[in-house]
Amino acid sequence: MWGGYLKLIIRNDMKKILTIAIGITALAANAQETYESAQLATQDLNGTAKYIGMGGAMEALGADISTINTNPAGIGLFRRSWIGASAGFTSQSSSFDGASVGADIGDNGKTNVDFNQLGFVWSTKTGNDSRMNFAFNFQKSRNFNQILQAVNSLYDASANKVNYMKNYWYKENLSLQDLVIGAVVGENLKFDPNDEDVYYRGANAYAGKYNNRGWIGNFDFNISGNIHDKVYLGFTLGIKSVHYRSTNVYDEQLTDIDGITDGGIFGFTDERRITGSGIDAKFGAIFRPIEGSPFRFGVYINTPTWYNLDCYGDMSAAADFRTLDEATNTQYDYAYNRNKANAHYDYEYAISTPWRFGASIGHTFGKTVAIGATYEYADYSGIKNRIVEGTYIDYDGFSSKQTSKDYQMDANNDIALRGVSLLKVGAEIKPIPELAVRFGYNWQSAIYKDSGYKDITIDNAPAYGSVGAYYTTYDFVNWKATHRLTFGLGINIGKNWGLDLAYQYSTQKGEYYPFTTTESEVYRNTTTDEYTTDLNYGTGTTVHNNRHQFNMTLGYRF
Repeated sequence: MWGGYLKLIIRNDMKKILTIAIGITALAANAQETYESAQLATQDLNGTAKYIGMGGAMEALGADISTINTNPAGIGLFRRSWIGASAGFTSQSSSFDGASVGADIGDNGKTNVDFNQLGFVWSTKTGNDSRMNFAFNFQKSRNFNQILQAVNSLYDASANKVNYMKNYWYKENLSLQDLVIGAVVGENLKFDPNDEDVYYRGANAYAGKYNNRGWIGNFDFNISGNIHDKVYLGFTLGIKSVHYRSTNVYDEQLTDIDGITDGGIFGFTDERRITGSGIDAKFGAIFRPIEGSPFRFGVYINTPTWYNLDCYGDMSAAADFRTLDEATNTQYDYAYNRNKANAHYDYEYAISTPWRFGASIGHTFGKTVAIGATYEYADYSGIKNRIVEGTYIDYDGFSSKQTSKDYQMDANNDIALRGVSLLKVGAEIKPIPELAVRFGYNWQSAIYKDSGYKDITIDNAPAYGSVGAYYTTYDFVNWKATHRLTFGLGINIGKNWGLDLAYQYSTQKGEYYPFTTTESEVYRNTTTDEYTTDLNYGTGTTVHNNRHQFNMTLGYRF
């Protein structure tokens, strides 16, 4: 599964685990990492119902306000002023493959009502065949609402072992996860300090669950126009607002030192809220190269979005280690009660998303048929992370954030993420002037590499510290390509009003992993200086992200 296994040398010094609990409440823990950053950098197919119904393939056809967020030159094709709003609902179907997990854990369907878009275009003439247009649009570019569950077997492997390895490998440069769990399995339990098997326990099953909520809103300001109906140019300044909440729950059933008998339970919960803002810019052009022909092609460039973000959250862990007393053939707990520990974290960080490059073509046949296609590319492995170290105030009283590059996290982005292609195709047919029928297909290649993983070796040493050292969870999902099928209707109501309806079905598979697979050498015998090699294999589980979206746009032309 992995391009190479991580080697960790674990030494038998059990007394050091008692120091892990020190400073839990005082630690300012950062939890931002590759898999979380990728969620903030990606976009959904959203906007007006016309844009969705065409699969988003309108970057050359233009004259739809949703192109403000991709090719801003599309606003230059408006010949009349327009104002409109969009709303609808999104429903998620089952998030897991029952055949893969071996048990039906229920339907996780969830429906959310969305207000998706509100905007206007003010179109003015600057000549007989030239115009200058101004536009503003609010649009949700990302819908985080998702429930995901994964259940599967483990074969004497566990996240508990991962934590054990990290505790011994890093010692003073531990993460919030390590500190909290270390307090659970270290300080409060009754144990023999020379018996590492108390802690180095595998598991035979795990259950993981995500519950994500929230959205990213785009506030886009546009100026665009056309020159003699042959060249269309546009510029958009975008401001983004992030509202993200998540609950991540993970539990595993431990085994005793024999790898078979019930060894207790181990788990953690992470609840976080991310808020913040970002800024970006888009540049675009559309050309009509053939005199008298409606054929046109477009090109556009979107700068990275520069985000400044705040994260607030709570991490908790719980464990109840049990073992079998062979002399009496009875089982007893190392803990008289279920042990718990928790911590609150609150920190700032910054990321920048990749550049986006797009090209598109569009053509109309009279007033009855329109077709369009768009190709876009963005390299997500180029996401950049920055550590916010504090606020600097200069002699004039102006303040600015002190940041530094997070080299280790950037390296993990390169390990887990890749360049992504986005292909959109769409068509519109008008059987009568008052009715339009639309179809579209939208395909986005996988953002995550199949071999991607969370790098649990990232260090927080002062010389090259990384916020990635403060993972609060070990699990992750490598999502594969996304397929979107769309259908839409457009209805003209009189001369000025228009009603558009759209349906979108999106489907995506992924592989959920409870932790990064590691191969370790465990120092078990102080007399013979003997090492035991142990493969801690995180069994993958197939999960799904399937959605049904219904959207409606009411617009007025004037």
